[in-house]
Amino acid sequence: MITRRTLLAAAGAAVAWSSQPLRAQGAYPNRPIRILVPAGAGGSGDITARLFGKYLEDAWKAGVVVENKPGANGLIATEYVWKQPNDGYTLGIASGSTHAAAPYLFKKLPYDPLKDFEHIGLIGVLGSVALVPASSPFQSLKEMVAYSKANPGKVFFGHFNTSSQVPGEMLKSVGQLPIQGVSYKTIANAITDLIGGQIQMMFVDYVAAAAHIEAGKVRPIAVTEAKRNSRLPTVPAVAEMYPGYEIMAFLGLYAPPGTPAPIVARVNRALRDAIATPAIHTRLGSLGLTLRDYSPEDYRAFVAREIENWATYAKVAKIEPQ
Repeated sequence: MITRRTLLAAAGAAVAWSSQPLRAQGAYPNRPIRILVPAGAGGSGDITARLFGKYLEDAWKAGVVVENKPGANGLIATEYVWKQPNDGYTLGIASGSTHAAAPYLFKKLPYDPLKDFEHIGLIGVLGSVALVPASSPFQSLKEMVAYSKANPGKVFFGHFNTSSQVPGEMLKSVGQLPIQGVSYKTIANAITDLIGGQIQMMFVDYVAAAAHIEAGKVRPIAVTEAKRNSRLPTVPAVAEMYPGYEIMAFLGLYAPPGTPAPIVARVNRALRDAIATPAIHTRLGSLGLTLRDYSPEDYRAFVAREIENWATYAKVAKIEPQ
């Protein structure tokens, strides 16, 4: 026979049991956090992820593991994060390739880049710089354009993701140039071939290009921003030769769909605090990344606008979904 005392005891036990997950969630993080990078080591996403990971380790006293999952213009890593538990222990680095260009690159995209993720925060935006080998005869974009027109099929540009492919395809389109793209799985392989002269040009974001420019291994001949970049004041914008040409990339942080709002808010706060840290702000800023202090809501609206922008980019570059 069940008595009133038995029912009260059972109810108390149920309350005590149900409070356990809440306490566990409140202790977040209590195990290592993974940050997935949709590209190989050495790129802007990789550098940024490792800086943020180190910040979390110091600020939260938590373990952070940065994992590189390159391939398919970032699709492999992004789909992987999408399928992970929404407990806050798997985060991903977003880029223009993964969360803005993807709908125009793939006929059957497995995820919706706007609706199927929790958008944590925008890290920053950055332009790209057109690089040629230090041994190249091209001292300017004008010289490269003239040579390519006089020698059809002899100028190749490398690319390892959409953010490096589309600037080249857009240049080819607006200039009606007989140049061809060569696809690489990682930035490291592409840079190696560029330095070695196997390809004649490549668009690379400032963060990844800076070290190679400073080492004298490559030469910058143009930037993708509408105007010259203050960090490379002697390098002309492509728009000076082809008015209206402009393309910017971005980096952000996201989590699997359904990640609890309190966790999203806490990670967003940590990301914004990290960006404001003088050492990180100076490091990324000096490499060309213009940092942004965005809430999750601001960042989601930004992604929506970028998806619209990429519709135009894909049309100009004549990119057909594969």
